[in-house]
Amino acid sequence: MWREKIICPHCGRETYKAQYCKFCGKPLTEEKPEEEIVSEIEAQAEKARQEFSEEVEKKPHEISEERKIVEQLANYLNWRHKLLELFLNGETSADVFLDLYREYQSKIESINSRRLELMSSLEQKLHELTTKLEQLKIRHEIGEIPDKQYITEKLTIDREISKIKPRIDVLRNFLDVKLTDLPVYEERLRSLRDRISERGASLGLGEEDTKMIADDLNKTMGALQDLLKLYEKLKKELDKIELRYRIGELSEEEYLAAKQKIERQMQLS
Repeated sequence: MWREKIICPHCGRETYKAQYCKFCGKPLTEEKPEEEIVSEIEAQAEKARQEFSEEVEKKPHEISEERKIVEQLANYLNWRHKLLELFLNGETSADVFLDLYREYQSKIESINSRRLELMSSLEQKLHELTTKLEQLKIRHEIGEIPDKQYITEKLTIDREISKIKPRIDVLRNFLDVKLTDLPVYEERLRSLRDRISERGASLGLGEEDTKMIADDLNKTMGALQDLLKLYEKLKKELDKIELRYRIGELSEEEYLAAKQKIERQMQLS
């Protein structure tokens, strides 16, 4: 069957009249302006992210592996801290306290090891996807990959990234508390550390055991720092949005949308 042929404006080779050149893969029809292509890509990427969010919301009763790990870890940490408070209030003997404390600490170390291992694996996967996305963008910019292929592959990678990031966020918040509650939580740990350091000996603890407990609390507070930095960053962004709205840079609709987005992140647990 006869088919009309044309000269590809990109590679200069004769090809069948179609949407794309069979040799270089670039479009034979009039190309959209770059602004339109970018807008289309962003719109489709946003749609993919929304679809994933809706998919997650439809399954609220399903508990992921990450959530189970964090809930277990948070429970043992909270029990450890309550145990410390009971001991400091003179409601249990040093021997019974230490037996239970060491049991909890063993569980905490085991669960936290699994958490860190899984988080490292997910972060490695995220790094690989991010690198792949950057390479894809460069290949598209130099003309190796046509627009249609770029959009399709970018959406696929974006969808995978959208699945991994929430899992990492869950694992990072090992206390399973809202970001807004972190300053109070840190102060509680600091108070427990100071009290056990001051009163451990008078309550029947040896110097080594007292130091062990204080070091455990210091490690927990140290692990909190990244979450506290995130909290301070979001709090600062919220203040900036408030100021932009007050000076008229943002409309009320834009202000409320941006504010709600940040507040959701701050309430995330």
